[in-house]
Amino acid sequence: MPEAGGTLVRFVAESGEQSKTYDFSICEVAPELQQWLARCLSRRIGTARTPIKRLSAAENYFGTLRGFARILSRQKPVPTRPEELAGTHVRAFVEHYDDQPKRQHSAFKQLRSVLRNDPELPEDARQALFDVRVKEPELIRPGAYTDDDWQAIMTAARRDVRLARERIEAGQRLLARWRGGDPMLSRQDAERGALLDIFDRTGDLPRQPGGKGNHTNAVLRAGGFRHLAASLCLTRPEATAFCLLLTALTQENFGTIAAWPAAHFHPEGAREDERVVLVEESKPRRGPEREHMIAALEHLPDEVAELLGAGADESRLMRSPLRLYLLLLSLTELSRRHGGTSAAFAVLNHRLGRWGVGVRAGDVRLWARSHGFPAARHATPGRPGVDTDRIRQTALERRRHPVAHSRHTHNDIYLKGSSTVQADSRKVVGAALRQEVAKARVVQSVPVFTAEFVAWARENLAEAAAQAGLEPRTLKDLLDAQRDTAAVACVDHLASPLAEPGQPCTASFLQCLTCENARALPHHLPVQMAVRDGILQRRPHLDPPVWRARFSAPLQQLEEIIDHFTEAEHQQARDDLTVDQQRLVEDLLDGRLDLR
Repeated sequence: MPEAGGTLVRFVAESGEQSKTYDFSICEVAPELQQWLARCLSRRIGTARTPIKRLSAAENYFGTLRGFARILSRQKPVPTRPEELAGTHVRAFVEHYDDQPKRQHSAFKQLRSVLRNDPELPEDARQALFDVRVKEPELIRPGAYTDDDWQAIMTAARRDVRLARERIEAGQRLLARWRGGDPMLSRQDAERGALLDIFDRTGDLPRQPGGKGNHTNAVLRAGGFRHLAASLCLTRPEATAFCLLLTALTQENFGTIAAWPAAHFHPEGAREDERVVLVEESKPRRGPEREHMIAALEHLPDEVAELLGAGADESRLMRSPLRLYLLLLSLTELSRRHGGTSAAFAVLNHRLGRWGVGVRAGDVRLWARSHGFPAARHATPGRPGVDTDRIRQTALERRRHPVAHSRHTHNDIYLKGSSTVQADSRKVVGAALRQEVAKARVVQSVPVFTAEFVAWARENLAEAAAQAGLEPRTLKDLLDAQRDTAAVACVDHLASPLAEPGQPCTASFLQCLTCENARALPHHLPVQMAVRDGILQRRPHLDPPVWRARFSAPLQQLEEIIDHFTEAEHQQARDDLTVDQQRLVEDLLDGRLDLR
């Protein structure tokens, strides 16, 4: 919520944990414009319909207005009041970023968002906000990690989680033994247990008298504040590792997960055998009506764990977002208690001795650097940069299921621009095209025996059979119409491409026209032409997809066969069509010859 006065605007984030005061007196414009800019920011971040809820968004708007003031100070004449603003000032702001297309688009978008409903802005300047067109830069999604790079990042994150769990659980066991009066504790462990007890109860360790703030010699002998605090508290780099792993497991945004609360709901009503918990999360960019969402964190089922080779408890932990989340809550309980927060990612800054909440982009960079991962611009195969957007992109591509967005957004934004998905798509499309080409070749490859060939074959059967690639007996049956189907002849109905070898073909007789076993002879021409005409007559009366699916391929083959004959043969075939053949054609096209 904003608080404005003069040139100052104070913003308090919705969570109440962050606030900042923006001073427009630093802008190099007249006092009246400074005050007007302050009112603009106050109105924008406090609007009832789309209020700004995060400090980062308020920072962006302040930076945009400050940049606009800088442009105004360079104009001649320099405007001194809001009434003197004009469209030329808006255009000057846009032109300032001509060499930075991406920055130009975002800055102008923010300026338009701040000023378009401002009641003090002159109409000429307001109209320029809508008349000026800025090309939207092409959105380039981060490419998914290769398997080796992905494994390297996930392995480093898992290692941090394991070490944190082992260290804190060891500290908790030592504290429990000390509180239980275990006589087997060594003097060193007993002294350390006493200090851990103080830290657990107070959130601090004993300090030297005199107000210097230095810790006692006992604390130093036990390893110092940072060492003792780490025995019961998660460090910020370790919290970053948790957040990276949960991003990979849930496909949620890194920033959204970093703001998760510790409070959650058990829909089963029982905690002994937890399978799923519901966590409320916030995504302000979705708008006030859709900002709040529920994330379901599920436990990896035992059956799935076995299939994945995750029988060991360690592997199942790293594959289960529910177990990982509950472990996070367990390791941050002390930080949450003394930090006075309800956030899941409650940590202690061991260097400064301050309680903190959440992890940010800067923490990811520090974590990556500490594990030997280079900055993104220096990344090479085998040495990947750590990018939270790429981690989510990789997880989404692997799962191919939308999370916290629509199916349309998932397909057209996250998957469409991915080089990995494009490569996979090219393989799928290529395979489909090759399959269709194979079908087309089969369709175009039905041999046609002309009248001349038939006459010669009756006189020279063996020689004609060898030329046709058939057995003499098979060719004789074809010539004698012993192997006719509805519109062609079949070489072997027991060798159907659509049935098991040795089994009779059960395909529709229309499919014979596209079968590799088909042969066309002159005595088939009357039926073939009648079938062709009947298909064309049905075209206006059927839905186009239905007609294409049933008749497109047979029609193409019929046209190919009929073209082998002369116009005189076509006319003779029409004259030779019998009533029985016409009835056969009708039964064929109406599906009465198909098996039911």
